[in-house]
Amino acid sequence: MNEIKEKIDINISKNRLVATLYVKDPDAIEDITEEDIQELLKSYNIEFGVMNLAEIDWKQKLIADEEFIIAEGKKPENGTDGKLIVKQSTDNSLAEEEKTNFRDITRIPMVETNDILAQLIPPTDGEEGIDIFNNPVKQRKGKPYKCRSGENVSFDESTYTFIATSDGQLSVGDQVISVFPLYEVNGDLSLETGNIQFNGSVMIKGNVPTGYSVTANGDVTVYGIVEASYIHAGGNVLIREGIAGMEKAIVTADADIEVGYINQAEVTAGRDLKVKKSIMHSNCVAQHNLFCTNGSIIGGSCSAGKIMEVKNLGNLANSKTELAFGISKKILDRVSGLKQNRKELKENQQKLRILGDQLKQKKDAVGELPTKERIMLLKQRNMLSKTNEKLQLIEDELNELEFEIGNYADMKLMVKGKAYENVELMFGKYKRVLYQEHQYFQAYLEEKEITIQSL
Repeated sequence: MNEIKEKIDINISKNRLVATLYVKDPDAIEDITEEDIQELLKSYNIEFGVMNLAEIDWKQKLIADEEFIIAEGKKPENGTDGKLIVKQSTDNSLAEEEKTNFRDITRIPMVETNDILAQLIPPTDGEEGIDIFNNPVKQRKGKPYKCRSGENVSFDESTYTFIATSDGQLSVGDQVISVFPLYEVNGDLSLETGNIQFNGSVMIKGNVPTGYSVTANGDVTVYGIVEASYIHAGGNVLIREGIAGMEKAIVTADADIEVGYINQAEVTAGRDLKVKKSIMHSNCVAQHNLFCTNGSIIGGSCSAGKIMEVKNLGNLANSKTELAFGISKKILDRVSGLKQNRKELKENQQKLRILGDQLKQKKDAVGELPTKERIMLLKQRNMLSKTNEKLQLIEDELNELEFEIGNYADMKLMVKGKAYENVELMFGKYKRVLYQEHQYFQAYLEEKEITIQSL
């Protein structure tokens, strides 16, 4: 074997799916036989995907290239993730012929009882592969899409469909589909209306002046301007004009936020943030994507969990403008909560094990436990089993979240215009400051370095 390896040898890829035969002594190629190659394969225990040497001119390949692939495994086929297909229109725009006056700007997505709202498409498992040593290669199974039925919505398990159980406004929120009744204000918020707290959706056909608050479990729609006020929606927020925050406005939504412009405000979207014009001197967070494709982001700080698309960044005055990509506070809080729960469950697990050991020792000593202690032992076993199940669920979710925390592959900045000096880009702990003007580019994290590439 050593004599053969002085002439040829095999290089095995890191994923164990490809074996490459290469020449060590070119002068000895003519002396190499098929038996030499078969013996070399056997020494490496290579069994699967081996090329039929009788069907290829292997000696000519060695002379020409000094190497060729001698064995190739079967790559695993990863499963596809589940997804949600929304069956009803969630478009809030109106055609010109549908408008009866200048206040007819948007349409509230409405559904009726028994309407099919959406359908869940289950994930697929995929197919495992086989390496060149004839060992299975595990595939990544698809993850189910997490979505549940909310208020006034039922789920049909036979068809995987969500069905409306009442008339109202459709809200496709953060992992939940609901149908909410609607509360309308035909004008500005005032002393007549007061602050609004409602368990459905709210439509304000006017402005939200300074000092007012609007809290809704569903969506919040404002046709006018939001001043230094507070707005929170369990669904989406749509502000037709914009936010003139005077450094006091706070607008949050568990799902999407769509707004004309943002000036001196704090805005947080559980999914996407869409701004038609500009963002000025504000703190904005989008857990998924941030779109400001027709305007500029000037000053302040903006962060996104995935993609940020903007026309211009910063200004000629070189106002410091921060853009951050990475894990959202929502995920961080969830991880923190899960770790605290895990700690408490492990403490309970230890106490239950000690109790079980004590009762077992007593049973071994006396032969039979009294009725009260027999019941206690049964309860201990049941509680320990449930505790172990809860711990396993927490570990599974933590593993998923920790993968998401370290995944920067889908995060990207796209600039369709200019980025001025003093713009700071941050991808997690990695930072890059722009010291010169850039145009039409994308930025992303590659091998622990923020890369800028022309579009």
